[in-house]
Amino acid sequence: MNSKRQRTVRMSMAALPLAVAMLAVTACGGQSPDQGGQASSSTAAGSPAASAAAGPPTEISMMSIFYQKEPPAADNVILKEVEKRTNTKLNITWVTPNNFGEKVNVTLASGDLPDLMLVTDTGNAAFRNMAKQGAFWDLTEKIKAYPNLMKYPAITYANTKIEGKLYGVPRVRPTEGNAQPLIRVDWLNKLNLKMPETVDDLYNVMKAFKENAPDGQKDTVGFSGYVNEGDMGQFGFIESAFTNSNGKYKVKDGNLIDVTFEPEMRQMLEWFNRAYKEGLIPQDFALLKHNQAKDLVSSGKAGIFADKPNQEPNFIKDIKSIVPGSNPDMQWMPYLIGPSGAKFAAKGTGHFGMFVIPKKVPEAKVNKLLEFLNYGMSDEGHELANYGLKDTHFKLENGTYTLTDAALKDPSFQFMQNIFMKYDKYSNVATAGLTADQIARDKKLIDVAEPISTPYPLSGLVSETNNKLGSEYGKKIQDLKTKVIMGKATLADWDQFVAGLKQDKNYMKILEEFNEAYHANGGK
Repeated sequence: MNSKRQRTVRMSMAALPLAVAMLAVTACGGQSPDQGGQASSSTAAGSPAASAAAGPPTEISMMSIFYQKEPPAADNVILKEVEKRTNTKLNITWVTPNNFGEKVNVTLASGDLPDLMLVTDTGNAAFRNMAKQGAFWDLTEKIKAYPNLMKYPAITYANTKIEGKLYGVPRVRPTEGNAQPLIRVDWLNKLNLKMPETVDDLYNVMKAFKENAPDGQKDTVGFSGYVNEGDMGQFGFIESAFTNSNGKYKVKDGNLIDVTFEPEMRQMLEWFNRAYKEGLIPQDFALLKHNQAKDLVSSGKAGIFADKPNQEPNFIKDIKSIVPGSNPDMQWMPYLIGPSGAKFAAKGTGHFGMFVIPKKVPEAKVNKLLEFLNYGMSDEGHELANYGLKDTHFKLENGTYTLTDAALKDPSFQFMQNIFMKYDKYSNVATAGLTADQIARDKKLIDVAEPISTPYPLSGLVSETNNKLGSEYGKKIQDLKTKVIMGKATLADWDQFVAGLKQDKNYMKILEEFNEAYHANGGK
């Protein structure tokens, strides 16, 4: 979670990653199926009024992720308030993002699972095998009794099902507003340039930023970014615009193809090699970490960085504090046009994992767990997770939330955002630190991207060979891409390497297995 929370947040919006899309259902909280019927919003299950008469608290063990500097203490005021409002006693194991995948694998292997366990990688082979063998509750029908959970978009549920069954409660995410170029529009205006639309437009803007250095900073570059060990990292959106694919694979003529083999991938490498030679991207991009790449923008030494639109106010604030006399503005690009002429935008999967319930948990307690999560998606639960306690963490005036100084000094109170997430199509749009016009602009950009965005084609698909060897191949491919971009290898080397991949039986088996899974899933 970003620790640089802004002061003013509008009630109609979520403060951090929340959710996506459709399914119009009422906003009331829901009672568990064995309680009969639905509660009104004023007496929703999990509300203080309901909890007072609900009997002894339900003890819930849980494993979840946290992005704050430290996990909350057992006596944390928000944690205690959540317990009070939901009539629960929570025992939460908090795990850092860096170690979360490993912790999930170790926990799955041990068989000693908590009542609620977050699995961020729903393609995890061990998890999927355990689900199919009956290790977790099938919630496909049960979840329909909880109206707040049913507000999740159809794509979220479609992408979290395993062979048509739902084995957990999705950790919902918006589908639009993903990491795409954020551009210094004040630099564009200063240089009388238009917002770029094509990869050639973008290149020309990068060149103009480099040559003119609008903030007067030495060694200015056009686009700041970095690459990951196994992919193009913060430059991945440009690669996707060239290949017109959301990731390494795309659908063509009814089958999945590997875009590594496509001529557009070679064109992308030519584009980046030219940009590197002309100093339009950092010369040490292969070594940069995320924050180091962002710092180039914050210090006025770069005009473009790929990120979500909700990061605009953070950049604006940082630039103002570092670059004297600057009046920065940043704008998110809703799409980029590649060689095919198509507008490319990436559509998210609608989730970042899901909370699973082991089959050892009694059915009556399963209902309580679903009731707990359903409360978290209510307006009341959302407010508590995002803004904390009234007068302690926020003031509410004329429908606008303002965080108190105490809250701004200690954003750790927002840790429950990692568990309680509510639907909002525009949750990747910042609602603090921007003007009303900027917020309206960004919402319109989300609307522009939505009908043209490309889904991730591998969601829910598994290749056993890829599970074993995919990471190793990914590292080799990216290593050569980086060398070609830096001029340490040639495009002829790339052609030879690709030809070798086509003859590599294990590598080609990955594509074959993904296609088998794709067709077995009805081509979805």
